[in-house]
Amino acid sequence: NMSTDKEQDYFADGIAEDVITDLSKISGLFVIARNTSFQFRGGSLDLQQVGRKLGVRYILEGSVRRASDQVRINAQLIDAATGGHVWAERYDGKLADVFAVQDKVTARIIDALRLQLTSTERQAVASRETEMPIAYDAYLRGNRFYYQFSVQSVQFARRMFQQALQLDRNYALAYCGLANCYSYLYMHHSQSDENLSRAEQYGKKAVDINSSLAAAHAAHG
Repeated sequence: NMSTDKEQDYFADGIAEDVITDLSKISGLFVIARNTSFQFRGGSLDLQQVGRKLGVRYILEGSVRRASDQVRINAQLIDAATGGHVWAERYDGKLADVFAVQDKVTARIIDALRLQLTSTERQAVASRETEMPIAYDAYLRGNRFYYQFSVQSVQFARRMFQQALQLDRNYALAYCGLANCYSYLYMHHSQSDENLSRAEQYGKKAVDINSSLAAAHAAHG
């Protein structure tokens, strides 16, 4: 997050997580998961050392700057073996264009690595759980607070996921977020029947909306 407002960390994290998710849909790639790769955020890094530690050939490094509804994303693909740049680009746009920018970043990586995608993979990479940037923003805020894993932060996350659903009633990931929140509250706050039933209800709803979404099955489980 290169914004002057550190509260925008949630937005930068969300962009990174979405690119990770998109790349993970491609069978020809071994992609490091969110929780592992996020350990290397910030600070001065020896990218060749990071590459050896993770066992990867390429590293995608980037930054996000957001001011009001303006967004700038810098991204660079680095050969971890040599430390050299494969490509580097800057994308400017409005918040409403954020999905298109994510698609451009993913497409450039696919081109740079000369990957051949199946039609199913192309469709999966191009799919979005919502077409509403405001709902997406509320979901990212919720995700940020959910991962702080405290009762107070999860209760706030729950309100953000509910806000996202008020904007898009078919937003499967927001239902996943609610299911995870109620599961957490059941385990760490109040083992009430209501928390348990709502966790199952929202997890099932996410699966009903998109049965191919891994996060939906994880939340329901």
